[in-house]
Amino acid sequence: MESKIKHITINAEIPSGVTIGDISRKYPEISFNITNGHWISEDERILYITCKEWKKKYFLFLKKHKGVKSIEQIGKVIRIHIKSVFLKNIEQKEMTILYPTTLKNGMHRIEFLINKKQLKSLKKGISNITVLKIADSYETKTKITERQEEILWKAYSFGYFKYPRGITLTDLAKLLKISKATLSQTLRIVENKAIINLLEI
Repeated sequence: MESKIKHITINAEIPSGVTIGDISRKYPEISFNITNGHWISEDERILYITCKEWKKKYFLFLKKHKGVKSIEQIGKVIRIHIKSVFLKNIEQKEMTILYPTTLKNGMHRIEFLINKKQLKSLKKGISNITVLKIADSYETKTKITERQEEILWKAYSFGYFKYPRGITLTDLAKLLKISKATLSQTLRIVENKAIINLLEI
């Protein structure tokens, strides 16, 4: 049976004047990653940005950009508060973005879990969008809670599971606003459930 929810990958051209597009066009050879984000009002968003080798000039560019309301560095991650109609048009209700997303030379590569109706709405709301891939979503037999899923996605998107790690346990706990011990325990629980799925126990 065909899945109603699809795993979709798109490339969207970011309009001039949008913070994330402007920095990627200013430094076209660099791939910037948005590792996570959340809305704080109807058109204001907090984004967490990294790249392979963060340089001071990138931070200064963002700090001076008219679209940035505040900026903070946490380890290798830059946290920015921006106002963006473009991002508002991309993200719709009940649409799941699979972080990290990639910015390069004015283009934004994003993976979503969405239905066909949301995809049509997405294409209508944004010009210059290319659908790169559409695949069925899937469900795991061992469920995790919404909070565990949120923590897992953030750990993954900030590079916690990479070698070397993209973020320390301490910095990740700070970003999540939980204790280091709670974070460590939650990750162990989720990892154990993932192993059960992988080994089909």
